[in-house]
Amino acid sequence: MRRLDRNDRFDDFADQMQKMFNQFQNFGKELDFRTTVPVNIKEEDNKIVVTADLPGVQKEDISLKADQDGVRITAESEQEIKEENEKYLRQERSSRQYQRKIAWPKTIKPDTIKAKYQDGVLTVEAQKEETEDNWNVEIE
Repeated sequence: MRRLDRNDRFDDFADQMQKMFNQFQNFGKELDFRTTVPVNIKEEDNKIVVTADLPGVQKEDISLKADQDGVRITAESEQEIKEENEKYLRQERSSRQYQRKIAWPKTIKPDTIKAKYQDGVLTVEAQKEETEDNWNVEIE
């Protein structure tokens, strides 16, 4: 039978503390600071309309890729505030990345996709493909 002495408990405690320290050091390395773009998707008479809120983003900082499968929106926003006074100096910076992939809810015509950006709202429209929901199937 093995006899325990006080050092065993201390070593276990030290090992646990080291594990916690290592976890704390690695915390944040795997975090993703991209923000999901809030969207609305609606179906109108003959088109699909996607609106995305991108507050504080300039038009030239938006990347939009679309095809018959869906739309991918990526954007980056950087803001810097400088304020100087006789008694203090304040300088703040912020940076955000937005990303979202949206699948079209219906089949669309890829050549009809168009987009506009106004007042922080991106609007993407595409004409729906005219397809019949029911197909006649010949029975053999």
